[in-house]
Amino acid sequence: MLKTKNAVFTIGIALLIFLITIPVISYTAFKSAIKEKTFNHLITTREHLVDQIESYFHERLGDVNVLATNPTTIQALSFFTQAFNNSGIKSSEYTEVAEIYQPLMNHYVSNYGYTNIFLVNINGDVIFSAKEDEYTGINLLTNENSLLKIAHIFKKGMVDTSFDDYTWHHDENDFVAYCASPLYDNKVLLGVLLTELPFSHLDAILSRRQGLGETGEMYLVGKDGFMRSNSRFSEKPTVLSKKVDTEATRDAFSGNTGTKIIDDYRGVPVLSAYTLLDSKSVDWALLVEIDKKEAFEAIHTVEIRLLIIALIIGGITIAYLYLKSKNPESIKESKS
Repeated sequence: MLKTKNAVFTIGIALLIFLITIPVISYTAFKSAIKEKTFNHLITTREHLVDQIESYFHERLGDVNVLATNPTTIQALSFFTQAFNNSGIKSSEYTEVAEIYQPLMNHYVSNYGYTNIFLVNINGDVIFSAKEDEYTGINLLTNENSLLKIAHIFKKGMVDTSFDDYTWHHDENDFVAYCASPLYDNKVLLGVLLTELPFSHLDAILSRRQGLGETGEMYLVGKDGFMRSNSRFSEKPTVLSKKVDTEATRDAFSGNTGTKIIDDYRGVPVLSAYTLLDSKSVDWALLVEIDKKEAFEAIHTVEIRLLIIALIIGGITIAYLYLKSKNPESIKESKS
C-alpha cells in the first residue's frame, strides 16, 4: 500500500508540474513575442519619423537656397537697399519698391507656410520683411541686437545656406526657427535672405500618434537637454522648457541607435526606441515611446488567467492526492 501511495503521489506531482509548466512556457514565449512586436512597431515609427523630419529640413533649406538665387530676389535686395539707404523704411521711395516686390514675397510666405521672410543687406540692416515685426528696420550687428537668434543665423547665412534652432518670438507668440542663404550678384555678396519657420510644421509631424495607443508619444530633445517638441502629458508647452535626461537620450547623444525599457522623463517605465538625427541642420535625439504598463497590458491579463488556472490545477491535484492517499482503492472500487 505504501508503494501504491508513493507511486500515486509521484504521478500526481509530475502531472502538476506538467500542467503548470506548459502554460508558463507558453506565457514566456507570448511575453517575448509581445515585447518584440511592440519594439518593432516603435522602430518602424521611429524610422518613418526620421525620414519625415530630415526631409522637412532638407526641403526648407532647398527652398531658401532656390529663393536666394532667384534673379528677382537679388534685384529686390538691391532696390530695397538703395531706398533704405537713401530715405529710410518709411519713405515714399521705399514704398514704391515695396509695391513691386511685396506681392512676390507674400506669395512665398503663403505658399510655403512661412511666418515671415526677411532681406538683410551686407551691413546687417533688416531692409525688408514680408510682414512687419519687431526686427523690421533694425541692424543685426549692433551690440544690442547681436545676441538675437536672427542675428546669429544672419552671420551663418553670410557664409552658407544654414538652419538655426527654435527660439521664442514675441510678435508671433510662438516658437520659430530660421533658414538663411547668401545673396550674390555676379559673385559679389549683397546680403542674406532669411525665412522664418513656425513650430507648427514640426509639431504637426510629431502629433501623428496613430498606432501608439493612449500613452505612446514621439518627441525630440536637443543636445542642451531641452525638448524640441511638446509632451502629450503636459497641458503647457514643453518646447525649450522641459529638461530630459534619460538613459535613452544619453545613449542617443553618444551616437547610438537602439531600444530599451527605461524610466522616461516622468519617471514612468516605458519601451523606448531612440536615435540621433543624422542631419547637418539639427543635432537632436528622436525618441518614440509607450508606457510599459499599456504595452504589456495583454501580458498582465494572461498572467492573471495563468495564476487562476494554476490555482485551480493545484487545488484539484492536491485534493486528488489527498483523497488517493486516504483510500487508494477508492478509484478502483468506483470503477467496478
